[in-house]
Amino acid sequence: MKRRELLASIAIAPFLPAAARAQTAGRMYRIGPVFAAPITDPTIATVLDELKNNGFVLGRNLTVDPRGVSLRPDQMMEAARQIAEDKVDLFLTGGTAASRAAQAATSTTPILAITDDMVGDGLVESLANRHGNTTGISLLSADLDGKRQELLIELLPRAKKMAMLTDGTNTKVAFLQARAREIGVDMSVLPISKPDDIEPALKKAKAEGVTALNILGGAILFAMRQKVFDTSTALGLATMYQWSEGVREGALAAYGPSLMEMFRQRGRQALKLLRGTRPSDMPIEQPTVVKLAINLKLAAQLGVAVPPAFLQRADEVIE
Repeated sequence: MKRRELLASIAIAPFLPAAARAQTAGRMYRIGPVFAAPITDPTIATVLDELKNNGFVLGRNLTVDPRGVSLRPDQMMEAARQIAEDKVDLFLTGGTAASRAAQAATSTTPILAITDDMVGDGLVESLANRHGNTTGISLLSADLDGKRQELLIELLPRAKKMAMLTDGTNTKVAFLQARAREIGVDMSVLPISKPDDIEPALKKAKAEGVTALNILGGAILFAMRQKVFDTSTALGLATMYQWSEGVREGALAAYGPSLMEMFRQRGRQALKLLRGTRPSDMPIEQPTVVKLAINLKLAAQLGVAVPPAFLQRADEVIE
């Protein structure tokens, strides 16, 4: 979906005349997003495309509330409350803070969440998900972050100072630090609570001798990933990211599921919920395929000599 079309559809949908709405089969369905990302982010557009392919079309029988996007964590509770008051058919949330905000706002409206660890964050009791109004995808990012750290150290075997970029939602930071220390790598922590923290944190890390970053899972870092990539490259910092598509957006390497496939999967879940499936009847889904990707062009720019063994294991290589 093109950005211009998406913005236009969202802008006009709430103001369509009653006659135009009456021409559609069935009623107008309403989605309430709660996101740090903007509405134009391709991940949201992918969900809407999946719905469009199955008969839920923006401006025809589907609207998206524009109040719940591009939010700071401290804005999410109030935005979710306002959206819930308007009786949307489905909450679409990204990240732990957004999902908790939606849960605080409603105990009845279906909530389709995607977070790093839905069970660990206390959003659902189990992956079987037999209670409540929340379902979605659990990325198990905390576990994969450890594997990404191992791969980053393998990619840069001579690097002795690295850092983890985190928005505070990862509960295994201390464990990851200890694991790195065991093999002689000083792994500092760069906490990010808002987008304006990113550039100062990366500059400070560079000044302290850090050469590489493990970008941990988190809603703020996901929404601001392009800024993280651009700033890191400008400073000469190698980056490891959680989505395989990251190497096409500016990361040096990535290990994880496909971002677009996860959101197409999310679109299929949204379709079920809009058609009446109860959230408690939908088990929490997880990624089934993860990929290792490397950007050799960026490696050359950063002066990184990619070990042959690392290159042989890569599922995707950008020349």
